Amino acid sequence: MAKATTTSTEITEPALSVPEEAPVEEPAAVDAEDDSAAPAAHGSSTPTQPSPPNWSFHPPRDDSTARYLANRQRLAATPSPVVPVITPSAALGPIGKRRSPAAVALLSVLTLGAYALIWHKRINTEMGDFDTRMHVRPGRSALAVAIPWLLGLLISMAGAARIVLDQLHVGLPFDPHFSITQAYFMLAGLLIVPYLELALAFSAAAVVMTLERVRTAEDRSGLTTDVQVRPTEAAWLLIIPIVGGLALEALVQRRLNAVWEQAMPSPVARISQY
Repeated sequence: MAKATTTSTEITEPALSVPEEAPVEEPAAVDAEDDSAAPAAHGSSTPTQPSPPNWSFHPPRDDSTARYLANRQRLAATPSPVVPVITPSAALGPIGKRRSPAAVALLSVLTLGAYALIWHKRINTEMGDFDTRMHVRPGRSALAVAIPWLLGLLISMAGAARIVLDQLHVGLPFDPHFSITQAYFMLAGLLIVPYLELALAFSAAAVVMTLERVRTAEDRSGLTTDVQVRPTEAAWLLIIPIVGGLALEALVQRRLNAVWEQAMPSPVARISQY
């Protein structure tokens, strides 16, 4: 009997130790959570609960992003460059020579118009040097106004020669087709030069283009449009008999003097020692 009791006691000892293995149920709970996260089978009455999304975004910080931020910091720390202010006189070329308008007209009369041709070429050269953006050909422009002057000079010389030969009682081997009376009127051939300049298209174009260059020089020097010369209106001064051409020369020279004075750099102010 004692042996049998011992045997039964040995048999029941494993049964008494089963409740002590309760921690074994922990993996079963994990499996249940995995089953609930899995999609439900067809016909299942229990709906699945999706996990909430993760909205956090962290952009990659590669080398290009680091260089971009470094450049922005460097530009922010660099001071902005100082842009120099360019005045009209600094952007243009040398100014021309200032002349007396009365002296220009007087020299033209004393030289029978020869000085007017030299003056015309010089002012076009000065305006071309003052503003290099102008397309100026001083020699061609002077030639265009020289042709009417040469025609007027030839007419005056022909009339003077006819009168001198008549006073010397020298006969001509050919008929000049004008009388002595007409020869006296031909002496005023130089007075019709302004009208020839308007009659010949190339000469009129040279006069108007010179006046347009004067207007452009006035605009470059900073003069407003209300005080600038009007080329077409000023060219009609040539219609005035005898003094029309001289008045146009004086007007152009007076305008150019104003341009040179406007474009002349202001002298540096002297600092007083007191």
